[in-house]
Amino acid sequence: MTRQLLKLLQKPRALPELAKELGLEEDTLRLLLARLAAAGYVGLAYEGSEACGVACQACSLRRLCPAAGRPETAVPSVYRLTEKGKKALSSGT
Repeated sequence: MTRQLLKLLQKPRALPELAKELGLEEDTLRLLLARLAAAGYVGLAYEGSEACGVACQACSLRRLCPAAGRPETAVPSVYRLTEKGKKALSSGT
């Protein structure tokens, strides 16, 4: 399951989309993502980007991102692989 999730996160995806593709409840997936995030394998798509907050108009995630200046809009979290996650996926760990 974890490897399948990492494969899906090669492209940033929202929690509801991931849950549907994996056949999991969102709460269950949220726990798994929290563990993977704590270990450094995944993160929120907009975290860690130097462009975040300054290049929103050019960002492909701007309509989904709460950092894009619309905090009143409830949007699902969008997750991505970190460099550590990419290495783990490519090494087959």
